Amino acid sequence: MPLPSPVPAGAASLLLPPDILNRLEFASLFGNTQPVELELGCGDGSFLLQWAAQNPDRNFLGVERLKGRVTKIDRKGRRQGLTNLRGLRLEAGYVLEWKIAPASLTALHVYFPDPWPKKRHHKRRLIQAPFTVLAARVLAPGGRLFLRTDHVEYFAQMEEVMAAAPDFERCEEPEGLLDVKTDFEVGFNAEGKPTNHSAWRRR
Repeated sequence: MPLPSPVPAGAASLLLPPDILNRLEFASLFGNTQPVELELGCGDGSFLLQWAAQNPDRNFLGVERLKGRVTKIDRKGRRQGLTNLRGLRLEAGYVLEWKIAPASLTALHVYFPDPWPKKRHHKRRLIQAPFTVLAARVLAPGGRLFLRTDHVEYFAQMEEVMAAAPDFERCEEPEGLLDVKTDFEVGFNAEGKPTNHSAWRRR
């Protein structure tokens, strides 16, 4: 049976239907079996739109909980004719645990997650031990996790958490990845705040 055709550029929405019960079937969603990368907390899509345009041989899913942001990605993606991009409005942890099939991603991007700077709120941070378990489950062996933040203390926590994760080992970012920046990153860098970044490979 042939795979369904991808969403026509400039026509239908790139946003996925709000189904919270069933796992995503990437081949059906994209109309092909290209490798899939996911960005959690993709904001307004400033990174994802650029990276998807530069890599037409891969598929990309952006996850964001704010409706205005995912609709902005939809509008810009259709304007650019990006048939390898989809957006999903859901909470990041729920997506990893319930929506993504095991070993189905080749890359996971988490850029500038909320640092929750007050100590009593640190428990709300995304990058903690339970996250590494979920990330290891959805990434295929050899798949990579890319992290960025401007927050020095949170980055130290990220490094500690990832170094202790048995399913991951440190690796290098692919050529050109660090040149593609989020709007937040551009603003932080302009203020003199450097980007703290690291990459990890699923064993």
